[in-house]
Amino acid sequence: MQTRGRTTLEREQADRLRERSARARLDAADTRDTIAGARDAAARARDLAARGRQIAMTQLDASAQQADETRAVTGIDVVMRASRQRKGAAQRRAQASEQRELAAADRVLAAEDRQHAAGERLQAFSDREALLSELEDEQDRREQALRYQHRAEELARTLQRSLSPPTLPRVAGLDVAVHYQPAAPEDVGGDFYDLFPLGGLRMGCFLGDVCGKGPQAAAVTSRARYTMRTAAMLHETPGAILMDLNEALLMQSSEPIHTCTAVYGEIAMRAQTTSVTLAVAGHPAPLIVRASGVVETTPARGSMLGAVIDPVFHPCEIELAPGDALVMCSDGIFDTEIDAIRVDEEHLAVLLSGPPNADAQAIVDRLTHELRTNERPLRDDVAIMVLRRTPPSSGCSPAPAAQL
Repeated sequence: MQTRGRTTLEREQADRLRERSARARLDAADTRDTIAGARDAAARARDLAARGRQIAMTQLDASAQQADETRAVTGIDVVMRASRQRKGAAQRRAQASEQRELAAADRVLAAEDRQHAAGERLQAFSDREALLSELEDEQDRREQALRYQHRAEELARTLQRSLSPPTLPRVAGLDVAVHYQPAAPEDVGGDFYDLFPLGGLRMGCFLGDVCGKGPQAAAVTSRARYTMRTAAMLHETPGAILMDLNEALLMQSSEPIHTCTAVYGEIAMRAQTTSVTLAVAGHPAPLIVRASGVVETTPARGSMLGAVIDPVFHPCEIELAPGDALVMCSDGIFDTEIDAIRVDEEHLAVLLSGPPNADAQAIVDRLTHELRTNERPLRDDVAIMVLRRTPPSSGCSPAPAAQL
């Protein structure tokens, strides 16, 4: 995208240079026309001077002739005067001839100026025609690039929808809200999440992030999601499920190394409280928003998946009383800047804190509001899942996969 932007900028600069060149040629043509007009005026002035001298010369010749006819009577003075008049007439003839030569030269120069001016105008018109043709080609290229971009964005959205469920299941006593925002609409992100039943009053949930973007990352994302769901049916501990995913990633030896971070939780619904066993693999630790609005950090920690053969996980178990909510976020939230301040765990806790007894969607909205009002573009995809324990009498609705 940056290379395409650079090429477009260079073309626009070249177009502006061609337009300035065409205007300069037209200005030069106008100047040459002005010079040609001045030379024509000078030629006419010289013609008038030559005709004036010719008339004076004719008068002098007539006077000299008259003096010749009367020289026998008047004597030597008349002869001398007639000679002077003939000499003056000859000089005027020479000056008139010189003026005519200068006038002819002016006319030749004026014709050359007009010819150059015509050539400049033709070149300027040719430059403008070439510029218009290039602008039309550039417009066609931009429209085609826009069509390709729209198609890429639609394909990315379609593929992204296949990687995460469009809705999450209804769970009695559990209020669920999710949000996903890609950093670039034309790319397929690596964030994934899910909530699914395990039988009885147990539910499984996870949220993860595959390093990278594009088709290869999408393939790993799909593998990670279905590996965790399958492993959840075979194991009871979240750490064992993450270990299975680690082995699945390491088995792809013929492909480039793909790493993944994830948090997996097993939810056990009880009459008054809900217990959640969490295991984290290189992922930001989930947070708890208590019914009072106070935010707590969970102690779960662990190694990134796909990097080592024997990752280490430190799971934890938490209790959610009615009104408490578990918040899981992908690490893209920590690549954002709000008010020119990089978001960290402490900042995230401040953003999540608020009035008591907020429902799951309200907690999600506290974060997405900051993302919407932030002028800086996202550097990474952001996924958020909130699971809130509600009183047994409260209803719940499926959580749509929201996007900004």
